[in-house]
Amino acid sequence: MNRAVEMRKPMEDTQRGVALLAVLWLAVALSFMGMATAHLVRTEVEATANRSDWQREYYLARGGIEAAIYSIANYNPALPSPANGLESRYVPGKRWIEYRFASGSSTVEVVPESAKLNVNSAPPEQLAALFAALGLPPERSRQLAEAIVDWRSPRTSDVPSSLDLYYTGLPQPYVARHAPLEELDELLPVRGMSRDLFFGHAERTVEGRWQQWPPLADLLTADVSATVVNPNFAAYEVLRSLPGWNDAMARAVIAARALAPFSSLDELNSAVPGMSATGALAYIAFAQGPVYTMTATGFLPNSGVRRSVRAIVLIDRRLPLYHRILGWWDEWPTPGELPVDRAEPRKGTTSVVPIALGPGKGFSP
Repeated sequence: MNRAVEMRKPMEDTQRGVALLAVLWLAVALSFMGMATAHLVRTEVEATANRSDWQREYYLARGGIEAAIYSIANYNPALPSPANGLESRYVPGKRWIEYRFASGSSTVEVVPESAKLNVNSAPPEQLAALFAALGLPPERSRQLAEAIVDWRSPRTSDVPSSLDLYYTGLPQPYVARHAPLEELDELLPVRGMSRDLFFGHAERTVEGRWQQWPPLADLLTADVSATVVNPNFAAYEVLRSLPGWNDAMARAVIAARALAPFSSLDELNSAVPGMSATGALAYIAFAQGPVYTMTATGFLPNSGVRRSVRAIVLIDRRLPLYHRILGWWDEWPTPGELPVDRAEPRKGTTSVVPIALGPGKGFSP
């Protein structure tokens, strides 16, 4: 009997050891499950907070658009101009307006359509220069410019052109517009037009840096009032495409207007000596409106989330509420040239950039 008891004792010890190991492994497994659950909950909480901030910033951005419309419609030149930098009211020639609300703020980029080339009247040489400034090879730039001119021009003969035959010969054929464009989206079916060119894109240069190309909505307009270019707002590519302009002139104007907006051709000529001798001033004017592109970005305290909206607005005091919305986009990329104190998210926050729908994906009320 003593021998049986002695044999049973090691077996009981072995069973206790196996049970202890099982309990330890179960505890480890439960710990991992608890940590995974805690991480999942924390991620969901952060995602919910970001989504809440993203939605709140939408209304801040929308409020910025409405405030900017009111500021422009009620502009009074008799009031003294604030100092340079972010303004709390509209000042002609200023690109940025900031509005502070109870829960946050909104920074609005205001660009008149007169800062862009008129897609319905720009000559093919000017369009080709614009596309060349956007990085397209010279031959492709020329062909695309000619295709746009053909697309916007009424037909003068019943005989189809080579481009007409190209469109009707596609697997999904369509007929060329042959009329002035009403919306820039109508450029998408033009032969040679790509989505990267139309919506803008980023690409790596040979030096290894990233180059951001702007969308055509920032460079072209179908607004009939855009006949000359406002140098206080025009993009580099637009200035570069003007007859008589070169790279040095465009960069000098952009550098000078960053210090203070131009108010006359004399100031512009002083900033870039010799410009008048080239005839470059013939395509310049400082008139603004009545149509503006507004891109507003909402900011919440202690949040790195950014939400931007864009609107194309006709402002006229004869209209109800002094304006009419011509186009609206609920999701738009945050401008890459925000004022310095607005350019970077605050420390300790997560930056969430919504995917841009791009021009043509919004709606026109």
